[in-house]
Amino acid sequence: MERCTESRRVPDGEHAVELTGLPIRTPSLVLRHFVLQDAGAVFALSNEATSRTWLPSQVYKDDAEAVSALKSLIRHYSTPANPRKGPYVLAIENRATGTLIGHVGFSPFGDDVEIGFAIAQNHQRRGCATEAIVAASCWIFQSFDLERIIAITSSENIASRRALLRARFAFERDEVMDFQGTNQSVSIYVLAGETPGDDLRCTPEELLDE
Repeated sequence: MERCTESRRVPDGEHAVELTGLPIRTPSLVLRHFVLQDAGAVFALSNEATSRTWLPSQVYKDDAEAVSALKSLIRHYSTPANPRKGPYVLAIENRATGTLIGHVGFSPFGDDVEIGFAIAQNHQRRGCATEAIVAASCWIFQSFDLERIIAITSSENIASRRALLRARFAFERDEVMDFQGTNQSVSIYVLAGETPGDDLRCTPEELLDE
């Protein structure tokens, strides 16, 4: 991964308006802030079959709704600019073509910070989700003083569960909760950050390959 270790730390309560380390470039991807010009692609991605199945709360009815959602995400880059207090979501581009192929982001979940992600159908089964998770998690740990990141996915979403395990998230438990608008069984995973006195060790690049 390029530039992942360049991010500065942002203590809890401090705004992170000028975070460094973005965009993040991996062997296959670029992770960057969303811009309003992404609205058309975001709308199309949200209406793919896999998004409708696994992320129905993020399906947009038209371009205008996608623009509204992007405006909200973009505002959160400056206020509160902290994943403990609001969403911090990055666009995922194919590095070779510049095409928007998904998102990876962080948001508060109780006392934790939760990671979420989605990849375009025609880029699935290529390791893109794992590559984005690894890069974004490395960056968020080194930008904020987080002890851990959690991930929550439908227990039936085998592809997401495998991507999390490849990214070195550890399975914690299954439980039933309200998730994506329905009461369902979910699987919860955890990735621990630093322990006191230890430097954060990012996942090696070889884990980015399937």
